[in-house]
Amino acid sequence: SYDIVKSCVTERIGKFTKLEVLTLCPSLGSSSVESALKKLVDEGYLVRIGSGRKTQYVKADAIKHNM
Repeated sequence: SYDIVKSCVTERIGKFTKLEVLTLCPSLGSSSVESALKKLVDEGYLVRIGSGRKTQYVKADAIKHNM
């Protein structure tokens, strides 16, 4: 699931939510996507913005390019 989620989010531009990732990866369940997103945040590949239902993610390199 980690590799599937990573390949889906690699092509994303801007912010996205877990729900959008679930739509992009219909073969995965919510908990699989959640754990993959957490691992990608822990590795520094993604940055989490907000918390709870309003949580969004963005690729870390996108933030660095905009600074």
